Amino acid sequence: MTAATEERLDAHTMREHGWRRLVLAVAAAAAVSVVSTWPPSLALIALGVHWLLPIASFGALVLMAVAACAVAAWGRGGRVLPALLAIVAVSLWLWRGAPAGPMGALTTGWSLLVAAAFGVMCLREGPVSFVQRALPAVALAAGLGLVGVVWASTGKPDGLGGVARAYEQSFVAKRDGLLTAWTARRSAPDWRAVVERVPAVGEVADRSAAGLANASPLTSLLPALLVLESLAALTLAWAIWHRLARARLGPPLARLSQFRFNDQLIWGLVVGATLVLLPSLDGWRGAGVNLVVVFGALFALRGLGVLLWWLPDRYAPVPLLVLVVCIPLLGPVLVLATVAVLALGLGLGDTWRDFRRTSRTWRPEARP
Repeated sequence: MTAATEERLDAHTMREHGWRRLVLAVAAAAAVSVVSTWPPSLALIALGVHWLLPIASFGALVLMAVAACAVAAWGRGGRVLPALLAIVAVSLWLWRGAPAGPMGALTTGWSLLVAAAFGVMCLREGPVSFVQRALPAVALAAGLGLVGVVWASTGKPDGLGGVARAYEQSFVAKRDGLLTAWTARRSAPDWRAVVERVPAVGEVADRSAAGLANASPLTSLLPALLVLESLAALTLAWAIWHRLARARLGPPLARLSQFRFNDQLIWGLVVGATLVLLPSLDGWRGAGVNLVVVFGALFALRGLGVLLWWLPDRYAPVPLLVLVVCIPLLGPVLVLATVAVLALGLGLGDTWRDFRRTSRTWRPEARP
């Protein structure tokens, strides 16, 4: 056996949990990667994806992370063939599929940097969890990326503003194209029939289109959005590698209902909130907002894990059905904001009181 497969993990830790969720996640990643080709009926959703994901080629980010896993497994004594195949696949994408222009160079460089940092973290021996590898990897990539952008911008008249302008121009071009497609969609007979039957759906769609038409790109949140998208890509890459390869790099991903991390990360949220709220630190407010977004999203995800832990398994599809019904009627902003606030409150509360430990007695069917 290779060194990567000789880690002494117990039988439950070594077992993956089915293919259904992984296949759905891969399908979602593939759909996001071709979001620009979505039909006009999904133009508003596609615009929302572009608004939240700085790197449209999400699949390429996953591919590079899988390649990093393959190279790390080889470095820990695994087979060389998967590493060579992964390197060839990434090279072909860089040669034929990498986006052009300043924004394309930025996203490609970030993807390579995140993958390389994750590969370095995967070289750590022992049953180190995915979170303990992914968070330091993205932090390392963010630090190196910031240094690289500052160094590349030194002596140029536009400086860091050139990155922001490239991001804004890319977003505006995509927004205009998708809104044009949506305008054509509104006159389609099938859409008019839906609006006549359910007028509330048409009103919500029109309000959403108007809001997105006036929305500016989240330039100030670009670092936080890059971090969150990268964490999502690394998560999917970790799951794919451990389903397809024999050389293990660590324990498999746990269910979302078991998602947790070191409680000391609460200080990241505290520091971010301090930078935002203190008037004397106004110059650091942008950094504070990005810290709040990143760590707030992590704690909100932890809160969703608490909710799923409390919810019996047979009722797990109920919240998804409620969201599907409420979003067209109430609007995505109100519904998602309500869910985010509730999840964030539970995630923060879980750092002081381990809800899943105390609720184990009255939910005996909860999976270990």
